[in-house]
Amino acid sequence: MRIIDLSVIFVTTLLGFASIAVAGKEIYKLVDKDGNVTFTNRPARHAQKVNLASFSGSANTHTANTLVQKPVNAPSTIKNNAQKERDGTRRQILEKELHTENKLLSDTKQSLSQISQSDDNLQDGKIAQLKSKLFLHQRNISALKKELSRL
Repeated sequence: MRIIDLSVIFVTTLLGFASIAVAGKEIYKLVDKDGNVTFTNRPARHAQKVNLASFSGSANTHTANTLVQKPVNAPSTIKNNAQKERDGTRRQILEKELHTENKLLSDTKQSLSQISQSDDNLQDGKIAQLKSKLFLHQRNISALKKELSRL
């Protein structure tokens, strides 16, 4: 009985570590009804899977910073020019997303400022919603800057 309990614990622990190893290998982009963009490593309803395979910054798939796995049949080396082109394209995509997030953050701050100045107590719900949007934009900007710093 004791050996069975230990084997169940071992298998459960092993499955837990396996799920951690799999997490983070895919990125999803979610745009809500208000146009807010959120990037996550968790699949979500109506989220689009972001294909970064062609923009991978490293041929080594064993590092923690790699977002995608190299396909099994992919060549083991990539020519420098091709890799530089991919990195440049990836940087352009990330910079475009960063610009969009900065614009949305600015717009949200402006809306929050305008509503906060009004005397209407009915705006409390709207203020909470805008603060939530503000937090999401700040989080997305931070994640995009972190990813850009890796290039």
